[in-house]
Amino acid sequence: MRTLTEELEYGVKAHLAGRLSDAEAVYQHVLERDIGNATAYNNLGFICGQQGRWEEAGNYLQTALKLNPDMAMAHVNLGQVLLLTERHDEGIAHLEKAVHLEPSNVEAWNNLARFRMRDGEYEKAEYAWSRACRLLPSDPGLLTRLGTAIAAQRRLDEAITVYKQVLAQQPKYTDAWTQLGVANFLLENFGLAQKSLQQAVLLNPKDANAIRHLGLIALSRKKYTEAISAFRRVLDLYPGDDNTRMDLAVVLVSQAKAEEALACLDELVDAGSESERVMFYRAQALRQLEQIEAGNKLLEQLMKGDSFYAEQAREILSSKS
Repeated sequence: MRTLTEELEYGVKAHLAGRLSDAEAVYQHVLERDIGNATAYNNLGFICGQQGRWEEAGNYLQTALKLNPDMAMAHVNLGQVLLLTERHDEGIAHLEKAVHLEPSNVEAWNNLARFRMRDGEYEKAEYAWSRACRLLPSDPGLLTRLGTAIAAQRRLDEAITVYKQVLAQQPKYTDAWTQLGVANFLLENFGLAQKSLQQAVLLNPKDANAIRHLGLIALSRKKYTEAISAFRRVLDLYPGDDNTRMDLAVVLVSQAKAEEALACLDELVDAGSESERVMFYRAQALRQLEQIEAGNKLLEQLMKGDSFYAEQAREILSSKS
């Protein structure tokens, strides 16, 4: 019979190989032999989290922490579960606890940074990723993510330096090429941006972010057919990409392709969008289709506010009065 340590190692190997059911069975067997094994509870919680079984995940991880309050990875895993189930403050607290308990835990710093970035706390994300990079300086993913946190603070030249550092070490690291292209796009260095983004797509033809930004570059150069093609390519790959669907609708309206634009905008409405931008361009598409009354009704709803689109609606309606 395997020792408990050997059995846990066997479960971890199955887990890493993606055989989650096998791994779960092994961890449950460990608990049959040792009901107080905090590692088995933690690993079961992690599997449940991977499968979206949030309540089970939380229960297992809380049990792990009752047995071993200083288990950093259990704090990391529980923090992620809580954050993904909208219990923000509790989740962040567990991630902060993890890095306090184990400052050398790269995964803890990385996860803390990811959620700080999601929350728009870019300085805190930068700090957490910089700590992770100190621990694992050769990791291209961590360095690239650090660059995105820097770029989010509009320090684009610094971010570009980071991306170039990554590419000097890993010339085929796709995400660094994509982020380098995006940074140059934001600086309106469209030629440099295009070269980087094309390299990203060459390495990964399904890189939606790179393809979308190639479309935005085409749009900025008034190459509308090229832009439409790029946006459609993204949607073929990822039909749920609402940002790209909105980009496509805008350029279709600009080219008086109202029926196609309206189809895009209706999909956004069906998906639950209530944004003023969607409403404004739906109004424009309807008016292009000579459904003036329907378009004007949307503009009249918009004009009651004080946003950019409200002002645009007032201008259109006043010019037609």
